[in-house]
Amino acid sequence: LAPGKNVLQVENKLMKRIPKDYQVDAHHWLILHGRYVCKARNPDCAQCIVEPLCSYRHKTNQGKIRGAV
Repeated sequence: LAPGKNVLQVENKLMKRIPKDYQVDAHHWLILHGRYVCKARNPDCAQCIVEPLCSYRHKTNQGKIRGAV
């Protein structure tokens, strides 16, 4: 969504991509997304709504399977 070399770069890129009206809620949505969908050990790429924007889907088994379909 917003790759960067440090936290500030990532934050600045996210702030540019997310409309102002959604920025406060987006913080919580991203946390919940990481907790329930994009888990480090077992990401659920098949249920991911941001998978088309994901730079890392090719590194996961589910992302590879979904991309092949």
